[in-house]
Amino acid sequence: MAPSNFIRLAGLAAVLSGALWIIAEFLYFIVGFDRSAESYTTGSYLFQSVLFLLGGVLLVGALIGLYAGRSEELGALGSAGFLVALVGTVLAAGSSWEETFLLPVLARDVPELIEAGEPALLTVGFTLSFIIFCLGWLLFGVAALRTRSYPRAAAVLLIVGSILAFFPLPFTYIIFGVAVAWMGLSLWSGKTESAERRPRVT
Repeated sequence: MAPSNFIRLAGLAAVLSGALWIIAEFLYFIVGFDRSAESYTTGSYLFQSVLFLLGGVLLVGALIGLYAGRSEELGALGSAGFLVALVGTVLAAGSSWEETFLLPVLARDVPELIEAGEPALLTVGFTLSFIIFCLGWLLFGVAALRTRSYPRAAAVLLIVGSILAFFPLPFTYIIFGVAVAWMGLSLWSGKTESAERRPRVT
């Protein structure tokens, strides 16, 4: 596959990833905010968690394309943000896998384990994973904003969304999803803010 085609596909992956996470966030109106053992066994919870998982998997490829498509412009800060975000995104996708496949089984077979709450070590692991995730995307957003590699508004939203994503609350990934989808659309179309501002030669 030609690099240009891969980058365009990565842009599409970013759009789909952002859209899936936005839809999954709004499903909280149906799934509810309760996280009891019973809630993990519902079909609506399974559907929501699958959307988060698919969005996370697509986000890995999207990130690679978002960086590869603008690597020279993003500079050293963008490279650092990419590497940290890549690790964090893989870890976050692993968390979504656990929520999709493991929690429903535990809730059905050993609900008392769910009701007892997460062990301290598991809580630490999740917290560190999402710190890495948010930090990496935050750095990537700052690099995109400084270099105008992507639309300025999209970069600002990514920075804000990366900060909000650290808080484990419903709807905190909506802004992040919008930013990723916006950047993906920009990558797919081949447009950057700097290119859009460049005067035309007649």
